[in-house]
Amino acid sequence: MILNTISNFYDQFRARSANLDYHERDILLDEAKRFVHIIIKTRNGDKQALPSAIKEEKRKPLRFAYSLIVASTSPAYIRQAFHAAGLTATRDQAERCEIEMLIVGTELALKNAHPIVIMQTMAAFLGFSVFDATHDWLIEQLQTNTRSEELILPGDLPEIILNGEKSDGEIARAVRMAGPDLAAATFSGCPNEVIDYIKSVCFDDLGSVLFDDNIDDARRRMSSDEIADAQNAFYELLESFSSNTGNTKIIAHEEAEEVRGPKVDESLVSDVSNRILELDDKVLKSVLASLSPKTIASLVQMMQPMAHDRVFSTIPSGREKKVLDAIEGSAPLNQVELTRTAQLFAQKVLSTVSPHSKSLQKPLELPTKVRQLLSSILGRE
Repeated sequence: MILNTISNFYDQFRARSANLDYHERDILLDEAKRFVHIIIKTRNGDKQALPSAIKEEKRKPLRFAYSLIVASTSPAYIRQAFHAAGLTATRDQAERCEIEMLIVGTELALKNAHPIVIMQTMAAFLGFSVFDATHDWLIEQLQTNTRSEELILPGDLPEIILNGEKSDGEIARAVRMAGPDLAAATFSGCPNEVIDYIKSVCFDDLGSVLFDDNIDDARRRMSSDEIADAQNAFYELLESFSSNTGNTKIIAHEEAEEVRGPKVDESLVSDVSNRILELDDKVLKSVLASLSPKTIASLVQMMQPMAHDRVFSTIPSGREKKVLDAIEGSAPLNQVELTRTAQLFAQKVLSTVSPHSKSLQKPLELPTKVRQLLSSILGRE
C-alpha cells in the first residue's frame, strides 16, 4: 500500500523538515524530481538513462544512488551502503533529510515501485505542502503514457458495470476492498469504456494514471484464465454488498441517490483525508482505538485511498477483520450521516489531545493545518 510506506517516513521526519527553509526545500524537491525523472526514463526502456545520469549529476549522494540501482543492489543493504560511503555522517538538517530521502527512494526503485509512489514518498520528507505540490509534476511526466491494446474477455461484468445494475458507491467500495492488484487484474480484461468509467468513479487524475499502468502490467503478466479468475472474484465481492438485503437495499440506495446526488461532497472527503494524513501517529492510533468498527467503516466511505491506507496501517491486525466485516455489511451513508461521522471523528481528535486526556502521557499541540481542517469539519451544517 502506498501510505504504509509514506506515512511512516512522513511522521518520522515531520519535525526535521519543519526546520528547512524554503530555499532548502526547493533544492531537495528538485533533486527528488531529477531522481524520479531518471527512474521514469529507465522504466520506459531507456537503458542509457542511469549511466548518463551518473556521469552528468553533480550531487554525490544522487550519483551514488544511481550507481546502487545500476548495480542491482539488494534493497535491504541500501542504508548500509550509504553509511559505508560516509554519506550519513552529517548533522546538517538539509543534508540529513536529503540522504534519508534518497535512501528510501533508492530502496523503492530497486523494489520496482511505481514512480508515483517513489516521488510522493520522497516528497513526504519535505512536508505535506511539498508532497501535495508534486501532483501536477507527476501528471506532466506520466501523461504521455498510452494504454496497451484493449483486451476483452467474455463475461457479464462489463454489462453489469455500464448498465447501472450496481451503484457508483457499491462499485467504488468493491474496488477499494479488492485492492490495486485484484482491481487491475479484473479490469485488464474489460473494454476501455469500462476502464474509463471505473476511473471516473474511483480515482482522481493521478490515481487514474497509476490504475492504467497497473492494468498494462496485468495484461503483460497474466494469462486469460488468471484474468477471468480475477473477474469472478471481483464479481463475488461486488455481489456480497447486496446479497444480505436483496433488492430492497439497492432500491433504497438508488432512492437516496436521487435526493443527495451520486457522489460524496468532495470537500469533505479532502478535509477528512488530509486530517488523517496530518495527524500524529499516537493521536491517530488513540482516536481509532476509541471508535467502533462500524464508525471506522463509515469514515472509510469519505476517504481518499492514501488516507484509507493509513487508517488500516494503524489499526491492529486483530481488529482489522472486524472493520472489514463492518465495511462489507454497511450501506452507503447519505451526506448528513457522513458529515456527522466526520464531526464525531473531529471531536475525538480534540478530546484525545486535550490537557485532561488520559490516552496520551502529555497533551500534544496540533499543527495549524490540522486545526484548520478540524474547524472546517466541525463548522459544517
